[in-house]
Amino acid sequence: MLTMRNDITKVKEINVELIKSALKELGTATKAQIAEATEISVATCGKILNELCESGEVLEDAITSGGYGRPAKSYAYNGNFSLIACVYVATDLGKVTVSAMVSNLRGEVLEEYTREIDQVTYEVLEQTIERLVEKHGKLRVVSVGIPGYITNGVVGLCNFVDLMGLPLKSMLQEKFQKIKVLVENDMNAAAYGFYQNNCRGRDTTIAFIYSPVDAQTGIEGKLGKDPGVEMSEEQRTLVNISINFGAGFVSGGRILRGFSGFAGEVSFLPVVRSQEPDPVDASVDAMAHIIGSIVPILNPEIIALTGGYFDKTTVDAIRARCLRLIAPQHMPQIILRDNIHDEYVGGLLNLALEELSCGVMLVKRKA
Repeated sequence: MLTMRNDITKVKEINVELIKSALKELGTATKAQIAEATEISVATCGKILNELCESGEVLEDAITSGGYGRPAKSYAYNGNFSLIACVYVATDLGKVTVSAMVSNLRGEVLEEYTREIDQVTYEVLEQTIERLVEKHGKLRVVSVGIPGYITNGVVGLCNFVDLMGLPLKSMLQEKFQKIKVLVENDMNAAAYGFYQNNCRGRDTTIAFIYSPVDAQTGIEGKLGKDPGVEMSEEQRTLVNISINFGAGFVSGGRILRGFSGFAGEVSFLPVVRSQEPDPVDASVDAMAHIIGSIVPILNPEIIALTGGYFDKTTVDAIRARCLRLIAPQHMPQIILRDNIHDEYVGGLLNLALEELSCGVMLVKRKA
């Protein structure tokens, strides 16, 4: 009986999400129109709509009439029932920034900003979230993106040394107990956002590779100013390795994090010394080696490259170099993205939305 009860509950949850999704797509609709769109019976749609109206997540709209018979109620999804947000920190082209975005459940952006800061600390993240919580009373989930991997809830190697070794998610969750806090690696979030925007619903694999020009600035700058900063032996070993590239992978709609959250740290691939004397050509060799290592393992359909290091000329050279290593039938599309921002916030907001069990959305800019 327990299994049957769980199955019935799961079916209802699926039906609820289908009805919400249908309303988001249709704008306003009657029970009959929703039933047709979802292939759920009119009676079941009616019961679920009554519950959603009672909670305020769905609003009764106008009474419509087809010219005969009994007029029908129309329903609309209340996009402002709850709000979600994302916060992320980054360094590129000599700038350290913190960005935030608040969205409703329709994907409409209510607030968005990016500002430069001196350095990234726990206090910066806490203060940023605190401001969002105070300003937006219906905020329910905040996704935080950081340029570092997370193992068992603890930040490992990160561009910002002040975050290394912190149980960041649990610290923020303890501070903000009335909302749900997620913490995600930047490349995982960007890869997920790229997948949702370009391959949503498809059973395919993509890779997203980012290379900020000054990826090491945060680490080396902090160590230079404060060599006595407390770090584990593992962390001190890691910061001595040149971290020039980071990657995220999505397969079949799922982020591939690995068992310890280390998946995507492609700078730790065994180094193949380039014979090219020119530094740019040597970097092209390094990138081709990374892609040549990813393709036989994950066989991605698309590899997106972004960050201050990449431009059209560089990407064309990487593509040509890869063809020396990869057979044409296995060669992924290698494309250039102008910046990481849209994919990054799209991934973080989608993760926040899924935490509310509201399905997947596309972020829409406020007109």
